[in-house]
Amino acid sequence: MKKRELKKNSSSFIKRLLNKDLRIFVIQAGFPYHKSPHLYQWLWVFILLPFLPEDTLNELSDNHGKELRCLYQIIEKYPHSFEKLVCLLAIPLFFELLEEFNNSSETKQSRNRIQLIVDDTKSEKFGHCMEFIHKLFDCGKKQYVMGYNYVFVIVVSGNFIFPLHVGLWLPKPHPKHRSKNDMFSDFIADLESLVADRNQTLSDVEITFDSAYCVQKVMKAVGQTELRCVTKPDNNHKFEFNGQKLTPNELIEMVKDGHWKYLAKGQIYQRLSVTHHRYGEVVLLVRRKKLKNGKIIHDVLLCNRSFYTAQQINTCYLKRWNIEVQFKYYKQHLNLGKTQFRKFGAIQSALFCVAFAGILVALYCRQLPRFITFGKAVKQIMSFFASNTVYQE
Repeated sequence: MKKRELKKNSSSFIKRLLNKDLRIFVIQAGFPYHKSPHLYQWLWVFILLPFLPEDTLNELSDNHGKELRCLYQIIEKYPHSFEKLVCLLAIPLFFELLEEFNNSSETKQSRNRIQLIVDDTKSEKFGHCMEFIHKLFDCGKKQYVMGYNYVFVIVVSGNFIFPLHVGLWLPKPHPKHRSKNDMFSDFIADLESLVADRNQTLSDVEITFDSAYCVQKVMKAVGQTELRCVTKPDNNHKFEFNGQKLTPNELIEMVKDGHWKYLAKGQIYQRLSVTHHRYGEVVLLVRRKKLKNGKIIHDVLLCNRSFYTAQQINTCYLKRWNIEVQFKYYKQHLNLGKTQFRKFGAIQSALFCVAFAGILVALYCRQLPRFITFGKAVKQIMSFFASNTVYQE
């Protein structure tokens, strides 16, 4: 594909998909477009790099012109503009989805309830002189790796899934280091202010995360936004039950001989109403499961809404698997974590471009009359760029 056609098709694709002039996006994101309008027209080619056959900026410049090498200074210098670019698309999309949910019937609401899912993923890096690369424990490989840690917040409503927020965890040597729980709490606080500005409420939105994020600062921030929270507390928590303060493991031992009810195939449960000194009255779901090898395991789920049944709590937490599937898609189809940039700003910018691409795939799927998989949608978008045709809705 000639470089002029590549630039034209990339601009056409985004403009027709988002119904907005690309130049407005660039200016609103804070890029100094006026200094070099011609160069910033190529910015969309880099943003759509996850859909192109090239994997690096060097390959792009070799195939489509050496002037693309000048983009590296922009990528390194303006990661916050790339982040704002994602917010300019994700935040209005979330509130549009929330408004549609509030105006829909109860049947549609039950099928397409909006859920926020929070988790992080790691990517192993191989290279020299990469800034702030860190030693991380990979749970999948059961070993320590050198790489980067990405924190995602995704939105799920039926088959419509897109990243709402993404951040790169900074190790302690970095001057702007913050823990992942602090990053999540900041996001919840920002979301609360945006909701207040729009006179909307999050009381019908669910949020779920694993035990790593179930800490007091996060739960306090979630409680202030009226979100419906389902999570798994670790054993550091203590809940007041029958006049005693017990940890989840102690609660399991206490109710082992109690009356269990059917939850799902191979699973039974007990639903307990307890009190936490910071969270107030919450519901604990004690689950018991028999594995194929005959071993019996127990765990505890926490919900901050007393009207949630055991089935609702269990179903809500099972949906957390959606974010693990999205991580697989982003790594497999959008090259999450595969870039070999050495400068920290460029690494952040590449991460935000993956999030931007994830939103575009979600919007593309939403406009189609029938459901298609994430991988098939990416292949269709890539085939469009591989052809010399202009994108049509």
